[in-house]
Amino acid sequence: MSKLQIPSVPHLVHIETTYRCNQRCKFCYNPCRDLPDDFPTLDMIVDSIYNSWVPHVYLIGGEPSLLGTARLNGYIEKLTERSSVTIVTNGQIYLRGLSNKLACIGIPVHGDEQSHDFLASKRGSYKRAIVAARRYVEDGFDVRCIPVLTKQNFNLMYAVIKMAHDIGMESVFVDRYEEGGLGSKSEVDLKPSVQEFHIALEQMIQARDELGIPVGWGTAIPYCLDPLLVKHNMTADCGAGVTFAAINPKGDVRTCNQSEIIYGNVLNEPIEQIWHKESLNEFRDLRWVTGRCRSCDVLGDCLAGCKVDVNCSNKYCVDYAMRDPEVNPCKVDKREIVEAATSIRNPRRLRHWKLNRYMRINVAHAEKYLVTRYQTIVINDMALEMLKAITQGVDSEAELIRLFGSKVMRADVRSFVSQLAFVHAIDVEGD
Repeated sequence: MSKLQIPSVPHLVHIETTYRCNQRCKFCYNPCRDLPDDFPTLDMIVDSIYNSWVPHVYLIGGEPSLLGTARLNGYIEKLTERSSVTIVTNGQIYLRGLSNKLACIGIPVHGDEQSHDFLASKRGSYKRAIVAARRYVEDGFDVRCIPVLTKQNFNLMYAVIKMAHDIGMESVFVDRYEEGGLGSKSEVDLKPSVQEFHIALEQMIQARDELGIPVGWGTAIPYCLDPLLVKHNMTADCGAGVTFAAINPKGDVRTCNQSEIIYGNVLNEPIEQIWHKESLNEFRDLRWVTGRCRSCDVLGDCLAGCKVDVNCSNKYCVDYAMRDPEVNPCKVDKREIVEAATSIRNPRRLRHWKLNRYMRINVAHAEKYLVTRYQTIVINDMALEMLKAITQGVDSEAELIRLFGSKVMRADVRSFVSQLAFVHAIDVEGD
């Protein structure tokens, strides 16, 4: 297996703004919901992440809406100068006047009213979440539906995706139930079987293809758990400890929200220093990988699914599905794992565009990044030079070819423009 490439700074950081919550979801990882807020500390956490130029930031909880619109807007306005910012909320409180600089709002809808209210442990939760989602869509936000897949709702995924499509939500990313915090007490009732997972996956693929809405996984899934994952481009790895980190309301840095292992605190040192501590090699060298995952050809891509589990005897472990002796994993051919970008084709006509308002160029680290609404992309010096020209007013393919034709082949300039359009760094006129 090739060595994991660790960037200078996490591409995505979750800031747990509060542990307070107005629901008690059966699958929740949050073990400390009674802790009071410490806003001076939270302010310093936000300042630290701002100073570290982290490309993407999620403001999560607990329940961040409990902080109120004014405080959240202060964080959004500051962070969006350098980062793409998303809020994840249960939708029980509608935040009127939320900053339009926000890239996305994630709202979980877990099924129909009965299953949602059961999983949220709150009567009326479904109706409030739907109302909030509709209002945010009407306000012009990109709203993402983020259901948690459990034994209770595995056969409702098509219905959830159709609901999201019908009310104008931007996408659906499903989180598979993981064992942690409060959720560890309900394993028997919540953990989907392999067959139930397969049924949910079939419905997700069908809904994606029939309704034309982006659908994927928000949590890591072992590539070999179901042959449909690779076949239908529905794989999902996990950047925990590689491109992703979580910060609790005290400033403690972990590889994942589910993990309780602390590697440093952003109140004492910047996250880019914490990110390169020797202690993190206990995770990154994959010495904890056991069983059939250890010899897998795609371990460097899949990274053994979800790696944090309260039922592990070690700090990290392979995904719970891979520890089940009754699971018969499918064979995964590394050659089948292809990037969607390989299928991008250039149109015949030369294009004009406008700069997407969420596009950022991040040159604060050893790597140079193009940051879009949902992606962080490492770029080389030539790409950086062309991007700077675009940010300075170049708005046509013909002009970009004229400026860089002596350095870059015409076909490569056109492919670069196609890639920028694909990741929504630019909005092509007429599309």
